[in-house]
Amino acid sequence: MKTPIPRRIFFWTLCISYFFTTSIILFYVFGYRHDFVQKIFVHTGSITLKSNPKTISVHIDDKTPQTKLVNVINDSYIVTGLRPKNHKLTIFVDGYRPWEKYVSIHSGVATEFWNVLLLRNAYERSSYTISGIDDFFPAPEENLFACTKQIGKVLTIQVFDTKKDETTNTFLFMQKRFTQNINENIEWSPTSRDLIVPLQDMNTDQKDYAISYIKTNDSYLLSDYIDLQNLQSVRWDPKEKDVILYIAQNTLWKTRLDFENKKIETTEIMRDVLAYDFADDGIYVFTKDHDLFHDHDVQGKDLKKLISISIPQDSTQTRLDAYDTHRILLLDDSAKELYVYNKGENEIYNRKIGSNIIGANFSDDGKKLLYYSPFEIFVYFTRDWKAQPIRSENEILSITRFSQFIKNVHFAKDYEHIIFTAGSDIKITELDHRGNRITDTIISLTEKDAKIINKQKMDRLYFIDSFDDTRRGLQSIEFPEKISIF
Repeated sequence: MKTPIPRRIFFWTLCISYFFTTSIILFYVFGYRHDFVQKIFVHTGSITLKSNPKTISVHIDDKTPQTKLVNVINDSYIVTGLRPKNHKLTIFVDGYRPWEKYVSIHSGVATEFWNVLLLRNAYERSSYTISGIDDFFPAPEENLFACTKQIGKVLTIQVFDTKKDETTNTFLFMQKRFTQNINENIEWSPTSRDLIVPLQDMNTDQKDYAISYIKTNDSYLLSDYIDLQNLQSVRWDPKEKDVILYIAQNTLWKTRLDFENKKIETTEIMRDVLAYDFADDGIYVFTKDHDLFHDHDVQGKDLKKLISISIPQDSTQTRLDAYDTHRILLLDDSAKELYVYNKGENEIYNRKIGSNIIGANFSDDGKKLLYYSPFEIFVYFTRDWKAQPIRSENEILSITRFSQFIKNVHFAKDYEHIIFTAGSDIKITELDHRGNRITDTIISLTEKDAKIINKQKMDRLYFIDSFDDTRRGLQSIEFPEKISIF
């Protein structure tokens, strides 16, 4: 018996509708959309982003997107079904300033933003009881600072505990002032229990160094115990207690200190030295012949030549920063020129990368080198960076330029942002230049060019600013926002 024609028509109509609907659904799932103007199917793109703070609202072209998925593994947001063109991406949260970029979307491509950082409209300041200080220097222990205060011809060094909000130690130096060399700091021992304080005599302007002990509250001037002249680059041995290294008379020396028993043991390590540095893999020494030596033992008993770096022959002021045997920088302070040795994954680079440079440092992972002039900030990549935006080893990015002096330049916690001061503003800028590079003010201070310290483990920015018309002292803000795992 033949099936009636109406039933056959109905059956085939259902089949055609099924295949048509399924095709549309599959096209949609695989990112295709129909363009009614061009009358074609378009392969769409997507945006993946991760932000601080985590909970955000997203607009695409000032509208809430139809699709927004949250990845519970890494708290990322995924917006799909975006037509290939330029889109305005806006991220906002109550109490925060909006983050906005113009993003170029391409067919079948996920455009990723892994380091979106929103700034608060206003940051609550924490003020500490210590006031009237001139400068401050962080200890390896997160809550300790050494603070300087000059009162007439007396230099006071106060050890301040921000957790307890109290001064734990006070050291007084008569007829002394803190060093005028901007590249010298108070040097904390690895245990955060001992200090090296660079000083200058107020009558003769002669340099000196004090060794101060928190446990006993005693201080000793090195000039009273070491006969060598013109000490510089005095640092604690990273492994041995009560041992310092320093350069004097173009020679690198090591001295074991025992002030109580008046026993000072000094050993010569190497002659004709311009600079030295410690890294996780040993000691590095740069000589007047422009040769760089390395020893896995920080005592420097088995120094071997690593490379030669060509800098001007008349250079007398050189800073060395070694990340490891593959990544090393030399900053010639006399000519303000920066040189880098980078044994990359593709080639070996030994070159000058900057002029009029006043500061430089590696990121913690060694993949980026931040350096800056009085008005401009740069980043040099020592390794290929494969997360978006992709960068190549030996690539240099000009990050930002200001008409006023910039100071306190350093990487933020994610190493994709840079914090610095310009005038009385603490500012932040991002490395990501796609669409537009966002530079904004975190907080404005009363004082210009105030020093800032970024305690990344505590997520706090410390600075000196005025409390009122008569007092100035140590303050801090929480930055960036603390993100819980849960």
